[in-house]
Amino acid sequence: MKSLFAALFAASLTSNEIPLTVDVNPVDHNTISTTISNSLPIPQKDPKATEILNKVTETTKSRKNITLDFTFTVKNGEMEETQTGKLKIKENKYWYEIFGTIKISDGISICEVITEDQEVSITDANFNDPDEFSPQEMFTIYERGYKYRYMGQQTENNVTLDLIDLYPDADNSQPYRRVTLFVNNSTHEIQKIELFHKTSAKVFSVTVNNATYDSTISDDIFKCECQRWPANKGWDCDDQRNAK
Repeated sequence: MKSLFAALFAASLTSNEIPLTVDVNPVDHNTISTTISNSLPIPQKDPKATEILNKVTETTKSRKNITLDFTFTVKNGEMEETQTGKLKIKENKYWYEIFGTIKISDGISICEVITEDQEVSITDANFNDPDEFSPQEMFTIYERGYKYRYMGQQTENNVTLDLIDLYPDADNSQPYRRVTLFVNNSTHEIQKIELFHKTSAKVFSVTVNNATYDSTISDDIFKCECQRWPANKGWDCDDQRNAK
């Protein structure tokens, strides 16, 4: 488990999983202006959803880089846990911090930094590995492996959000039976994402609290080299890239 999503969704509230017995609907129909009946067949590519997601893609690709603060929440039945994190994305590079761990990728390598223990591990990046789900894909998860439909609108903090439900294709290996995107109707940016686990009642969500775009981000913060964490400062850095 090497990625942002993998790290987030490995978070657990209890050692006893609550089995999935009913389909938990992420949408509060009392706050939605227009919805599609759940009895209707799921379209492969709902035209309304496609129109919105095309705008999201256009907006995302126009950004040179992204810096944001986010809140991660995992719900398991009546139990709930929340953590906050920070994320920086520049081209194919990323840096994020959550659960006391920093993950960094320069697009070629990935390093995991556990600050409290002063431990670092560096490995080669392999984004063909389904466990290595890069943070960039939080904004492009809908582009492959899912069919989707438009679910209507709701308002949160005076912001109008378009809700789109994603349903995995048969060959999709991701462990989610449904994903809901909350898209800012004005800025065409994903404000929140909810993921519903296939075999338990766990619901994971990532909410963007603050976002800054196209600011200056030094490439130095994405470097994956042990020199950044020297042994004479008490760090233990394990570079596994040349391991046989």
